[in-house]
This record gives sequence, structure tokens and C-alpha cells, in this order.
Amino acid sequence: MRTPRRLATLVLAVSASAALAACSSPVSGTATPVSQGQEASTDPAAPPVEEAGDTDPVPSPAPQTSPGTGGTGTGTDDDLPVPGAGVPGDLGLCQAVVGWYGYAGLSLISVDENGYVDPASVVPLLEALRDAPADHQDASAPLLAAADDVSGVTDEVIGQLGSGTDVFTAFETLTGPVTDFGAACTSAGVAV
Repeated sequence: MRTPRRLATLVLAVSASAALAACSSPVSGTATPVSQGQEASTDPAAPPVEEAGDTDPVPSPAPQTSPGTGGTGTGTDDDLPVPGAGVPGDLGLCQAVVGWYGYAGLSLISVDENGYVDPASVVPLLEALRDAPADHQDASAPLLAAADDVSGVTDEVIGQLGSGTDVFTAFETLTGPVTDFGAACTSAGVAV
């Protein structure tokens, strides 16, 4: 019974190496320059090729800023989807607070070769977490109160990071308020 397994393994290895060889083989080609007045295609049914100056430029969309960051694509969090954006009420607030907390937590895994997390990469995300309730004032009073608690502690964490406290130690103080906020979201019937 070992022979069919070895044969199957050999076939798999040969087909994988053939696929690898096909992917890594060099491709060469030649280009034939087309003179300025000559059409690129010899097919009479093909549409004429427009010169570069004959086309209108496509307008680029305006950059979208993340709430609380004030940037437009230059910071670490500006390329992230904004949690709770455009979502009204309790659901929007729950998505915003939990989302920014998640982004801030994920930023803690970006350590350098010495195991150090740069607070400058975490603070913009914490500022967005702190400012999340301001963008969702249409949420219910109990959720806004719980979110304000998270905002207050987040502001303290930002201050601790500014004074040199270890990022992990400072971030750990958010656990209680965010857990309480999650319970408030659940009580309001919002699953995040």
C-alpha cells in the first residue's frame, strides 16, 4: 500500500513543480512603436484610439476623515473604516465605541523588534474612541452615560501615555468601562 501513496506524493510534487516553473519562467516580448498618425489596430471594425490629450480626467473623490482624528489619509487610523458611521441611535454608538476600542486593541500587536509599542500609533485611535459619543448623541441616555464613562477613562489613558506609562498597563484600565458599556449595549438590545 505504500507504493500508491508514494506515487500520489510524486505526482503532487511534479505537478506543483510544473506550476511553479510556469509561474517563474521569464516572459519576453517585443514592442513595435506606432507612429503619431498611425492607428494601432489594423482591424477596420476597431474604434479609433484617442490621444491622451483628448480625454477628460476622472475627478478623485474627496478624502474622508475619521472622526476625532482630523487627518485625511496620513495617519495610522485614517485608512480604517469608521465604525458606526452613518448608523443612527444605539446601534451606531455601540458600533463606534466597540469598533474604536477594537482598533486600539489591535494596534497593541504592532510592536517593534524590542517588543515596544509606540504610543503615537495608539493615541489617535484612543482619541477617536474618546470622541465617539459626540457623533452619536441620538443614542439612548443609558448608553450615552456608559459611553461617557468610557470616554472619561480613555482621556485618562491618553494622559497616562503622554506621561510615559507603559501602553499595555494604561490600556488595561479601559477593560472595566468597555465591559460595562458592552453590557449596556446588550441591555439595550444591541448585539455588537
